[in-house]
Amino acid sequence: MRKIVLVVCLFLISISQLVLAQSESYGTWTSIDVEKKLDKWELGGSTELRTIYYLRLIDRWSVGLSADYKLMKNLKVGVDYQFMNTLDTKYMNYQLRNRFNVNAMGRLKIDRLTISLREKIQVTLKDDSNRIKTDGSIDTYDSNPEWTWRNRLKLSYNISHFPVTPSFSVESFYQLNNPDGNSFDKFRYTLSLDYKINKSNSISVYGVLNTKPDSDDIYRKYILGVSYIISF
Repeated sequence: MRKIVLVVCLFLISISQLVLAQSESYGTWTSIDVEKKLDKWELGGSTELRTIYYLRLIDRWSVGLSADYKLMKNLKVGVDYQFMNTLDTKYMNYQLRNRFNVNAMGRLKIDRLTISLREKIQVTLKDDSNRIKTDGSIDTYDSNPEWTWRNRLKLSYNISHFPVTPSFSVESFYQLNNPDGNSFDKFRYTLSLDYKINKSNSISVYGVLNTKPDSDDIYRKYILGVSYIISF
């Protein structure tokens, strides 16, 4: 247990020092997830709070519902919905968004290593009624609804006699209806440490690096996150 606490503390301290060094580049994600398994189905609900400028400003609050179905041992498909209240940094006000996802995920286990691949189609409907220009007109989004293809490859390793499971993932965001042509919008790299408290409760601490091709934008680039998962 002491080793677990030490590893988690060192992870948090190292990222926190970076956050304090460049607070304008950093944010936090905090979420609570509830999961219920029913035969081949897995139903879920979640709520998440995201901040920017470290902890000084709320970036997004959301609630969501999900349903996954196990087609076979290592393959499942699912759908989910998110209702979000999101900060528009251009106008510094909050706007409502509705997001729908359809996904499929396959998994391959090799000894203690687990490799998973998730493919997701994401549709986001954006409310632009608060994006009012100086002349009184609405500054509409270039893509609304916005269609995105998300592709995530994740590696997890179960260390013998160690209750913390480290994992690393790479995810790409490819915008399907960009007016300037389909393109990769973002790449996300995530390093996480997962700890199973007991049969029904677990916690995940993670760090995220967001990058944009051909862009020097540092906004929301570095993220420190904590997720609490309840399963029953």
